[in-house]
Amino acid sequence: MNLDATPEMQAWTRKAGYDVQDFAKHGLKCIHVAGTKGKGSVCAMTESILLQYRVRVGVGESLGKIGLYTSPHLVHIRERIRIDGSPISEPVFAKYFFELWDRFSNAAALESDIDIDPLSPDTKPAYFRYLTLLAFHTFIRERVETVIVECGIGGEYDSTNILPAAVVTTTGITTLGIDHAGMLGETIEDIAWHKAGIMKTDIPAFTTRQSPEALAVLNTRAVEKGAYLCVVDRLPVLDDEIIKLGLDGDFQRDNASLAIVLAAAHLRTMGVSDGVTDLGALATSFEGLPEEFITGLETATWPGRCQFIKDGNTEWFIDGAHTKDSLVAAAAWYTSKLYDAMRSDQPPTATMLIFNQQDRDSQTLLRGLLTSLFNERIAPRRVRMLGNYISPRTGMERQWPHLRVIQLFTYAAFCTNQPFKSAVEGSVDTKAQTALANLYSSIDENQLHMVYESVEEAVDLAHKISEGDERVLVFVTGSLYLVGSVLKVLEKKGIDTTMRYQSSA
Repeated sequence: MNLDATPEMQAWTRKAGYDVQDFAKHGLKCIHVAGTKGKGSVCAMTESILLQYRVRVGVGESLGKIGLYTSPHLVHIRERIRIDGSPISEPVFAKYFFELWDRFSNAAALESDIDIDPLSPDTKPAYFRYLTLLAFHTFIRERVETVIVECGIGGEYDSTNILPAAVVTTTGITTLGIDHAGMLGETIEDIAWHKAGIMKTDIPAFTTRQSPEALAVLNTRAVEKGAYLCVVDRLPVLDDEIIKLGLDGDFQRDNASLAIVLAAAHLRTMGVSDGVTDLGALATSFEGLPEEFITGLETATWPGRCQFIKDGNTEWFIDGAHTKDSLVAAAAWYTSKLYDAMRSDQPPTATMLIFNQQDRDSQTLLRGLLTSLFNERIAPRRVRMLGNYISPRTGMERQWPHLRVIQLFTYAAFCTNQPFKSAVEGSVDTKAQTALANLYSSIDENQLHMVYESVEEAVDLAHKISEGDERVLVFVTGSLYLVGSVLKVLEKKGIDTTMRYQSSA
């Protein structure tokens, strides 16, 4: 993350056989999205909306094939590169991967000033740079025209920010928070400066409601770059429960509002205006959202984000939240589903937490998650629902004396991100997970917590608990890598991990 990042990426692009201006020659038109929270969800919803127009006679031709580039992947690396709503196939991935590999090798062979084997991996760009160039190469070779691009980290120096203004139709910046502080800075102003780096001259830019400090920086950067910045509040048409979003969680309505505006701006830039609501009307109207937008929002999926999986008696609530703010939102989502279950004809007999985070300040994040579950959601409501209790000492009815008497979970498991059991027990370092378990036991009254070397062992525990007629709710959060491993384990066990909408009923 420095001034050399973009020139280096441009140099790798040339070695791959392209100049960034070639992207325009090949007809790419891109929606570029940065942010701390929700940028993947915004990209997925934008893609889903545009796919509805892709099949419309007389409109699909204007949009062309629709590509999506995101990161990270959860189970398969091909998830990062999608065309018309599906990850590219293994043969397509392999074909274009090695086309690029050979181009980089050939470029190295022509460089007389390097003393290294041209076939060596050292003559290739680093992981994320390689995948970014692979995505653009794939889109160009597959003749994709509309592309939605999610930033990796930051924006100004991100590998995706080689896109020239000529190929960008609009940019979006989702809710900002502190993340990747080691690279982006430790203040919200620093974060905002980096994210705003994707703005382009004379290209409309949209952002969700931000803190005053962050918004001030975004506005300043917009002026510097000559971009048109508009703040998107939650749209009135989404301010109720009429439209059932495919992505669960109340906060997704803010992400959906941004996705609607990005899709509308892109459609109009591509010459599609028939049946597309005017941007100005969207901000004030409670009606008029086109059917394609509604269908796109209701059918959008994004695994690992507020994902619900029904697995026999085990119900999985999975969210890859890994920042302070996103864990608060995940806690609110899980709590709302817990209350729905408690009010049902068959309330759960047990709940379980599976948590891991080993790259960031894991203990602070876990403490924040548990605090959110206690103070903001679970404890106050459960106290009201349970009412009084019988004192075991006196046998008299009394009120609950303190919120701490309420257990958050019946069981808790702290595991590494390694999906499957190691052949050699004890070979995996679990010091970080042990520290998390100790912190957990000091906060929650539940002492049934375990430390595991693999995700598979935690999943097995959940299945063991749910044997018979036990209904078990399992909340998985703390890391996208953890979530990916959980999905991988469930998939191997033959469990359908396809996302589906879970109604409050």
